[in-house]
Amino acid sequence: MLKIKKVGLGITAAIVVLAALLMYHAHGLYEKSYTSEYHYGITIQSDSVLHNITLFVPLPAFEEKSKIGDEIMAGNASKRDDWDCRIVETEHGKMLEISADEIAPEFHPLPTPLESIEPGEEETPVSMSKGISVRVDADYDINTKNPIGNEPLLSPEYNLTRSTCELPYPERPAPPNCYEYESLIYADYTASPDAKFSIYIELEGRNSWWVYGWSGNEYRDNVNVTLLGGKHGWYIASGKLVEGEGRYGWL
Repeated sequence: MLKIKKVGLGITAAIVVLAALLMYHAHGLYEKSYTSEYHYGITIQSDSVLHNITLFVPLPAFEEKSKIGDEIMAGNASKRDDWDCRIVETEHGKMLEISADEIAPEFHPLPTPLESIEPGEEETPVSMSKGISVRVDADYDINTKNPIGNEPLLSPEYNLTRSTCELPYPERPAPPNCYEYESLIYADYTASPDAKFSIYIELEGRNSWWVYGWSGNEYRDNVNVTLLGGKHGWYIASGKLVEGEGRYGWL
């Protein structure tokens, strides 16, 4: 009986040591792989040719500064060569100006499985989107749980209110918080009366790590508007903010 107890204690001790080693290794992976970064993207799509375009779009700002704006001005953003960008001060705060002589749609067929195409059938082309993309690394934890007042957010932002999160999130002790608000976009261009022009801006702040698989947490802020015909002036855009999305704690 005593021998059985000793064997049981030995097995228990071995399990405890193994668990401790796994925890130590996992924590090392967490610390080595941990990264924090911001990503800002602008996507535009038009089904017709636009001429002499000038846009003022929301720019991420915090305490009247925009690191993302600085990166764009430093030439570290992915964008079309025929688009000119600069930061401008407007009556609604600091914004990103995008100007171009022309924005023309580029039509490409959607990927279609070969077996689904009938002989003689033509594929329907769709207008492809264009945009600007930039990433900024952070050497600190991004406050993804409470970004309001602590992190860069798209500006301008008016009438911020709590809303119901649209996507079904798994049960967690602290589910994400969702908000809706109004923003503004300035658009000046000529186009046919039925031209459809969509603008989508998104900011994401994310902390990521790898412990036997990628994980992380984030906040997401986006603004979008769809305009018809030629425009000249300020237009209301819809904004949505999601905070506290993802996993908190590396286990």
